[in-house]
Amino acid sequence: MEIHKAWKRVGYPFATLVPSLATAIGSSADRPAALTELMGILVNEGRKIPTVTIRQLHFAEGTPFETLVVPQEPDREQTLNPLVAQILRQELIEVVEHGTAIGAKGALPPTKGMTISIGGKTGTGDHRQKVYERGYRLIESRPIARTATFVFLIDDRFFGTITAQVSGPHSGDFSFTSSLPVRIFRLFAPHLHAYVIPHTLEAKSP
Repeated sequence: MEIHKAWKRVGYPFATLVPSLATAIGSSADRPAALTELMGILVNEGRKIPTVTIRQLHFAEGTPFETLVVPQEPDREQTLNPLVAQILRQELIEVVEHGTAIGAKGALPPTKGMTISIGGKTGTGDHRQKVYERGYRLIESRPIARTATFVFLIDDRFFGTITAQVSGPHSGDFSFTSSLPVRIFRLFAPHLHAYVIPHTLEAKSP
């Protein structure tokens, strides 16, 4: 129960933990949105900030009935020690600089002398139902799904998740790994550049 509570605080989306080897080693099932939420916590120095999809609603502008509805500032829950979040963020940057996500390195080149930090974590899932006989000899392996994920952060403002998935028996015909979503990130990077640079310059200006 204590493990589940700790996981829940940082975005784990399910009501219970599955008693499995995957759970025991900290690799239980998750959702892309939950991974994104965790990355947001790390970017915000361990604080969990609720997602807001609508910034404001503006009705009947310029009339006597004009109404502006703005959501209240969301509560910020400190779910991780800021020092832990800082260390994890640096480790994610190392994964891009020297690890399995090195394909994303340099995807957002420096602009006006400002370096853009990219961090992330990769994962590949080959989900199969396996049947063994006595002596631990594999007699059947049925493919269920294949997934590959790259969860990323950019500086201290932007984060997200890219997932590739094939479900069903035909998933056994595929062999892609997490390098696929990393490559997709790199392809999208030029389109992200226009959004990232203004915030980077603003954040790093004296």
